[in-house]
Amino acid sequence: MARASQQSASAITVWMIIFAALWLTSTVFLIVLYTGQEDLVSRSDDLERANKRLASAAEQRSIDLIKPADENHTAVGILEGARRETAQLASGDENDDPTAVRTKRDKLYQDIGRDGLLTGRGQLGDVSLIDGVTTLYAALKAHGSQLTAANERIESLDNEIRALQKEKNDQQVDFEARAAELAGQLAKAEADHTTYRRERDDRVAELESDFERRRGLDDKDLKDERLRSAQLERDLADLRQRFSVQEQKFGALLIGPEALATARQPDGMVLTAVPGDGVVYIDLGADDRLTLGLQFAVYASDDGVPADGRSKAQIEVVSISDSSAECKIVRVAPNELILEGDLVANPIYDPSRPQAFRVVGEFDLNRDGLADPGGPSVVEALITEWGGSVAGELNAMTDFVVLGAPPRRPRDTARRDLSPEQLRRVEADRVAWQGYVDTVETAKALSVPVLSQDVFLNFLGYRGRYTRR
Repeated sequence: MARASQQSASAITVWMIIFAALWLTSTVFLIVLYTGQEDLVSRSDDLERANKRLASAAEQRSIDLIKPADENHTAVGILEGARRETAQLASGDENDDPTAVRTKRDKLYQDIGRDGLLTGRGQLGDVSLIDGVTTLYAALKAHGSQLTAANERIESLDNEIRALQKEKNDQQVDFEARAAELAGQLAKAEADHTTYRRERDDRVAELESDFERRRGLDDKDLKDERLRSAQLERDLADLRQRFSVQEQKFGALLIGPEALATARQPDGMVLTAVPGDGVVYIDLGADDRLTLGLQFAVYASDDGVPADGRSKAQIEVVSISDSSAECKIVRVAPNELILEGDLVANPIYDPSRPQAFRVVGEFDLNRDGLADPGGPSVVEALITEWGGSVAGELNAMTDFVVLGAPPRRPRDTARRDLSPEQLRRVEADRVAWQGYVDTVETAKALSVPVLSQDVFLNFLGYRGRYTRR
């Protein structure tokens, strides 16, 4: 039993010695193998560095090119053939060397640059012929697209021109036909006018003769009518005096409107104003029926709108948004500034409805001391231009009366020998005078605010600088 144990221990020892020997042998072999591998890697690196010193990558490609060389194809012949083929492709001449090819390329690029056909990204620099051709092709393609679009536009314009020419010819034919028709109508009108003048002259002569004949017969009736008219005028004056007395008695008990209360109500206010800037912003816009070109007078918020309408500045609407508008400053009085919170007003403008005006009297708009023949028409045009309306007659719906100077008083025709034309002018003066007086009296009775010429122009900012349009 003990001997068996000793034999077993000896066997284990032998196997352990064998294992140790095998392990040592394999370790030595691996060390030798690793050392040899490192030496091979080092030698490979040395050879690669030596190869790089002998030839570059491009030169290596040339070496690859001449590898097929044999007795019939020398290396120099192969390289020369490659050079000739490259020169033929680059410049069209196989005898050109690289310097000649570069010179031709640079001259071509200079010619292209001098002609100015390429701009921006299409400029050519020191690029290869392939890159240059690519750039030129891109430019050619772009120009081709533009040329196609231009040709399409030219064709469209030609069609439009042909259509317009046809329309012009049709209009010319129609014009000539209408001109011929109007010429015939004109000749007929001239003939009718000549006949009318002859008949009118005969009729006027007849009326003048009849007037002279009947004037002597009607003197007594005319005198009696004048006496009755004078008595009626005295009665009317007495009634007006009595009415004035009664009005003074009861007028103090009535609550009347403030002078020009409607005209003195501001329409809006200045939202933004920067001293020295040429524009301001107001709190009126498209929602308030504002229109471009409308002008407002500007008043200080502390003082409000004065009775004479004189403002410290004038502004004009130049841009409109929903609830505000940009206005340029037209005029500013000396030593005045437009400030935020200032009031703006225009008696013609009303955001809810057009204001109704009655214009009566004579107007001296150019301030030369004489009544302008078309003064009332100019005032009415200014009212309608800025959104107001002109009333044909004065009634309770009229908002303002713009009152000019009274017309010329009619002359007394009693004991005067006047021609029919003079009598017609006297009658016209009488009608104009009576209309003016009736308008003033009706405005007082209806409590319609009355604006004089100066006050009206003050509210519009035109005092002292109004010119007829």
